Amino acid sequence: MSKKETEIQIVDTENGVDLLIGKKVVRRIIETESGKFDVETADEKHMGTFKTYAQAEEEAIRSYNLYL
Repeated sequence: MSKKETEIQIVDTENGVDLLIGKKVVRRIIETESGKFDVETADEKHMGTFKTYAQAEEEAIRSYNLYL
């Protein structure tokens, strides 16, 4: 059984970045005033706050892959 590959696009926005699958936003990463990074689902459910962008991006992608 082979896994289907999914391309995730990262698009800059006014508030941070959106992670898209096709045209659908699946996660958002928003930089807070304190310099940390919040990860949210497309429906704005808070998933966590991270010290670095790299940690936030990794969690956003990992959580989406587990959702599949």
